[in-house]
Amino acid sequence: MNARLYVLMDVCRSETAFIQTADALIAGGADVIQLRDKTAADPVLLSRSRILKDRMAAAGKNVLLIMNDRPDLAMLAEADGVHLGQDDLPPDAVRKIAGKMLIGVSAHSIEQARQATVDGADYIGIGPVFYSETKYFSHVIGLDPLRQVAAEIAVPAFAIGGITRERLTDVLQTGIRRIAVSSAVVQSANPEQTAATWKQVIASFPL
Repeated sequence: MNARLYVLMDVCRSETAFIQTADALIAGGADVIQLRDKTAADPVLLSRSRILKDRMAAAGKNVLLIMNDRPDLAMLAEADGVHLGQDDLPPDAVRKIAGKMLIGVSAHSIEQARQATVDGADYIGIGPVFYSETKYFSHVIGLDPLRQVAAEIAVPAFAIGGITRERLTDVLQTGIRRIAVSSAVVQSANPEQTAATWKQVIASFPL
């Protein structure tokens, strides 16, 4: 998995807005787009995921589609993978129904990161590094666990949670070379240009 920039988006206020945002992220160089929306109805999630897959194909770029939390919807949408939280089914259980689909796991400590790899995760999201505008966290982990993960965990690891352009370099200097982001890119004035800028900064730190 060579992905470096992983962007999370919701279903947006309308289908038109969703397509515009998706196209901007794809054009800007997002390697992975995760559809995450805790409030959207299942039919809307499925419809948007299929639209997203179609936009990726139309762009002719190798962008991965990941569905948050829902292996069932990921399979129906023929997504590339599913991302699981600590309260979701473990990856080894999901593997039995998901087959070769990518399985990501959120980890909030080095111990959880280790367990995720033992359980068969293909990648992890490590965080929240900082407090976020898009998701409430009772605490954040800071930069030190990123250094531990970079030094020890073999599967791809994406730092996530409250990462802004101003903090991006500090995160990359921990040894983590992959970034997951939402509002700082999606809600920017120009998501395409913002994604391209982030991709350029990330690429300046070789894997």
